[in-house]
Amino acid sequence: MLAKKIFIPIVVIVVLAVIGYGILHGQRNANQEPVLIIKPVEVEKPATAPKPPPPGETHATGHWHGDEWHSEPHEPEVSAVEAAPPAPSETTQRPPSAPETQTPKDFVNPTSKSSNPLFADGVPKHLQCPPEFIGAYARGLEPETIERLQQRGVEILEKWNPNRPLTEVWDAFIEAEKWYHDNADPERVGSSWGAGRIDWQLQVVLDFPEIGVLAQEDLDRSFNMWRVARGEWDPNFNVCRFTLPDGRVRMFRTDDDKKYVFTSTTYTETEDGFESSTSTSTSGPSNGDPNAEVIHINLDEMTDEELERLSGWNYNINPYTTGAYKLGDNR
Repeated sequence: MLAKKIFIPIVVIVVLAVIGYGILHGQRNANQEPVLIIKPVEVEKPATAPKPPPPGETHATGHWHGDEWHSEPHEPEVSAVEAAPPAPSETTQRPPSAPETQTPKDFVNPTSKSSNPLFADGVPKHLQCPPEFIGAYARGLEPETIERLQQRGVEILEKWNPNRPLTEVWDAFIEAEKWYHDNADPERVGSSWGAGRIDWQLQVVLDFPEIGVLAQEDLDRSFNMWRVARGEWDPNFNVCRFTLPDGRVRMFRTDDDKKYVFTSTTYTETEDGFESSTSTSTSGPSNGDPNAEVIHINLDEMTDEELERLSGWNYNINPYTTGAYKLGDNR
C-alpha cells in the first residue's frame, strides 16, 4: 500500500526520540530498530532567587545560562506578558505559509526561540541547532552525527513538553510544515518533517513536542494524516473499489497494519447453465510483514454495515483536530 511504499521516511531529528526510523527515505523493513518510547516528565521550575555570579564577576559583566556563566551582558528582560506566546488565533509563531516577498533564508531560525511556552525565556543553548547544521539537510549525514543530534530531541520530549491538547497544536504544526516544504531546496528536500532540513526538523520538535509523542503512539496514521493535511495525498488514498459482475460497486478502506484478502464470485452462462468462479485479490502492508493481521472480505455476502465496521480510517476526518484522538489514551 502507498502508505508503506513511500512512507516511514525519516522521523529522524524531527521526533529525534523516534530516530529509530532512520534518515533514509524508504519503506520500513521487518528488521527495523524499535521505536524509542519516551515518557514526558514534569519540568522543575527554576528557583526564583538569582544565582550569585562566580568570583571576579558581577551581574553587569555577564549572566548565567543554567550552570554555564557567559561573560557578556544579558539581553534586556521582558515582562511575562511580553514573553508569553500569543494565542493561536493571532499567530502560529512560525514563518508565514505563503510569503510573497520573503525568502527561506529570511526565516532561518537558529532555534533560539520557540512557540513552546516552556521556552518563553529562550531555548537553552545545548538544545539549539549547532551552527554548522543550519541549512543542512539530513540526507547524507553520518549515523554518528544523527545519534549525537538525537539527544537534543530526547531531552526536549523528556523535560520540555507542555502536553498541550492536539487540537491546540495540530493546525499550527501543519502550517509550519507547509512552509518548510514549500521553501526547501528542491534538490535536497526530504519526505519528512521539516522537509528533511536539520534546523527546521529540530524547530518542529522545539515548537511541537506533542507531535513527537503522537508519532510514538500513532505513527502510521499520523504520518498519513500529515500528508493528507498538507495536500500531498488525497484523503481517499486508502479506498479500494470493486465492481461486481452485477454492476454493483463496493468500496473498502484499508489500514496500514493489516493484510486484506478480498473474494468475489463471477458467474458465466454456459450450455448447461451457469458456471461460477471465485477471484481473490490482496491488499495490505507493502513490507510483507508475516505477522500482520489478515482480514478476509467476502464482497458477495458482506453487508455495507459489516464492510464499514471492518474498514480502516477515513482520512476525510482528522481525529487530531476533532479531539477524537487524545494523547496518552493509546499507549
